[in-house]
Amino acid sequence: MKKILPVVLVTVIVTVLTVSLSGPALASEEGFHNFTYSGDYTAGMFRDVSFSDEFAPYVEAAYNFGFMRGKSAGIFDPNGGLTLGEAVALAARLRSIYHTGSADFAPSSPFYAVYAEYALANGIIDRPLNYTAQATRAMFAMMMVNALPAGAYEGINSIPEYGIHDVPSDAPHGAAVYTLYRAGILAGTDRYGTFRPYAGITRAEVCTILTRIADPDYRAATVLPAAMPAELIYRRNTSAVIMIETFRQDGRSIRTGSGFFISETGLVVTCLHVVENAVSAKVTLSNGEEFDVLGAAAVSEENNLVILSLDTARRDFDYLLLADSDLVETGSIVYALGSPRSLLNAITEGIVSNTEREVSGDSLIQFTAPISFGSGGSPLLNTLGQVIGVASSSFTYAQNLNLAIRVNYIKELEVGTPVPLGDLD
Repeated sequence: MKKILPVVLVTVIVTVLTVSLSGPALASEEGFHNFTYSGDYTAGMFRDVSFSDEFAPYVEAAYNFGFMRGKSAGIFDPNGGLTLGEAVALAARLRSIYHTGSADFAPSSPFYAVYAEYALANGIIDRPLNYTAQATRAMFAMMMVNALPAGAYEGINSIPEYGIHDVPSDAPHGAAVYTLYRAGILAGTDRYGTFRPYAGITRAEVCTILTRIADPDYRAATVLPAAMPAELIYRRNTSAVIMIETFRQDGRSIRTGSGFFISETGLVVTCLHVVENAVSAKVTLSNGEEFDVLGAAAVSEENNLVILSLDTARRDFDYLLLADSDLVETGSIVYALGSPRSLLNAITEGIVSNTEREVSGDSLIQFTAPISFGSGGSPLLNTLGQVIGVASSSFTYAQNLNLAIRVNYIKELEVGTPVPLGDLD
């Protein structure tokens, strides 16, 4: 049983956090022993939290730690969201308690102002935020990791780089998310370990995370799968893969190729040879939507790559995540997803035949997943649905001797003002 602490730690209500008594912090050695119970949770106190709910033990623990309270009498609202102001306040108090055994913050208006000042001064956040906006899972993870020293997140799980299929290790939130997975604090939202970084975090999820941080006994062993079934990879990625058709000055079609989105703003990666000699182009999405190509936002003649910008103001495109092609191993299973012979979005399976095939002085990935004319620009996906290469060419009169450009070359491109296709050399 946890000892009673005579200070209420954190109370999250609809828009207000209750502030503990002000005054000098009590001297204490830093560590988890500073987190003790201050609440007295009773079964049934919240009508929307059943003992059979998976999150119920964490709501109880978070309540007893003093981290969370109900939104109103008898209501906890486990699926409700958290504002960035509330998230910053939780992170600030978490840090203060761990280091000093107390969280004495003076009242401020708005309530989060004093916490934001503390968070900025102590590296929990690196810039002022829109504190009334909804907190995402990624933002909350970063705040939690920044709140405590690295030693507080000792690894108990072996999660390889890029092992979380929807969180690249080099994403801005990547280091924090991988730290929490490895420490047994996060485990994903499904059996594949899906994190959903840009989704809003719920109050029930906050309870789980805070409890597992404060008491390592709650942390969980996790083994993430090294592969997802092909049907799931196709279903999750097909909306981000497109067909490209290019045209001459007189409007006649030149060729079709494939490509894929790498940002929600509609940036498309394909092979440079796909748009060769074209003055215009259009892309077709898996649902049949069509968009004109505005121009080339980045070009690498050396690596046969181009990033296209679309003529649209949309900012909600699904996009693929880029893995690290230096981690690819010969013999790995891969999938090519593109539009061979103008057949929109077909998936094929194969293996990596050689990770460093030298062809005309270029080091390419050789693979066996079947491709055809029109597949140029297709993403080559690993078993977690992340891009490891861009299908570019095949050996003529050979059996599945196919080549892909390394995905790391995409990361080297600098996106700028789009240049009309007709102006490309």
